[in-house]
Amino acid sequence: MTDPLPRPRILVTRAIFPEVAQRLSEYFDVESNTDDAPWNREELLRRLHGKNGALTFGLERIDADLLTQCPTLMVCANMTVGYNNFDLTAMTAAGVLGTNAPMC
Repeated sequence: MTDPLPRPRILVTRAIFPEVAQRLSEYFDVESNTDDAPWNREELLRRLHGKNGALTFGLERIDADLLTQCPTLMVCANMTVGYNNFDLTAMTAAGVLGTNAPMC
């Protein structure tokens, strides 16, 4: 019997509905910001280190500096209107997919 592959690790930067967190945890190792207080840049970098994905909410700047410090990051899913927090040029160069799902 072979060992299962490790599950991708994701960071959720703000509080989300418990049922959404539960659903994510079926597929990913999830670290969530259950306090729902915005993190400063240093805290975001510390928590994002080693993660494969992030569910962001528009306050978190995803730029070349962050991508250099978080080389395992593969996708950032933005749950907000717009994507001004994404440096698309830097993300493209780093091979990081960016998605946007506007809030209704």
